[in-house]
Amino acid sequence: MKRTKIPLAPYLFLLPNMVVFSVFIILPAGYNFYLSLFDTSPFRPAEFIGLGNFLYLLQKDDLFRRALENLVIFVAGDVGGMLVGSVIIGLLLNQKVKLRGFFRSAFFYPVLLSPVVVALVWQWILNNQFGALNALLTTLGMKGTPWLLVPHWSRFWSIFVHLWATLGFYSLIVLAGLQSIPAELYEAALVDGADRKQQFLYITFPLLLPTLMTVLVLSTIRGFEIFDHVYILTGGGPGTATLMMVQYIYRAAFQMDQFGLAASASFLLFVIIFLLTVVQYALGKRREAI
Repeated sequence: MKRTKIPLAPYLFLLPNMVVFSVFIILPAGYNFYLSLFDTSPFRPAEFIGLGNFLYLLQKDDLFRRALENLVIFVAGDVGGMLVGSVIIGLLLNQKVKLRGFFRSAFFYPVLLSPVVVALVWQWILNNQFGALNALLTTLGMKGTPWLLVPHWSRFWSIFVHLWATLGFYSLIVLAGLQSIPAELYEAALVDGADRKQQFLYITFPLLLPTLMTVLVLSTIRGFEIFDHVYILTGGGPGTATLMMVQYIYRAAFQMDQFGLAASASFLLFVIIFLLTVVQYALGKRREAI
């Protein structure tokens, strides 16, 4: 019987990537789960408590539940706005107009800015005493509002600022999906008498669904990992109105010195993101099969 030789070259090319992935992803993730099994304190040795941190987070920690509720609200508004906004902007940028390259660059430019810079600029714009928005409202004869000091407004602006800073990236993904749709389909639709609305409903939207699934997965993961924009803009306030999961993890680890609790919260966040990604991927594969 002739033995089949296994080619080693592909595995040798993959080896450096697998080493980096193992050292910087797999090993830290494993250590994070190991650390979540301990009750840590700077004043005494770490104590093994098994799943005690997880039970405390899920049953007793009101601040963790508050952070999770805030995160769900943020992700729902952020992902919904990302899907609708990226489709609208993608369609506009796909039109044959003058300076089309300039407009595409302009929409993508905020993505290149540092999240800290973006949040600081918007914090200045929304300042209740000398902010540009309240100054404009006062000029128009309207009353200014302490935007970042009112819970529902602080939630709204947290979502809006993140959308403003990242929407250009997802719009370019949608634009790439639009440009991959064959022009012959639209020409045939015109011959059959289809108007713009019918073209969008029966050609653009169905063929754009795989691209929108990519936007959905990426924006959901990014939404659950939100920290920098919201932390700089509101600091989690007023009160705990915009406290997110990553900020809770940061607070537990570096302000309360409870590394085991922080590790448990980060592991739960990973589980949530992983399950949502699996569900979204399964729905996408099912839609493709239909």
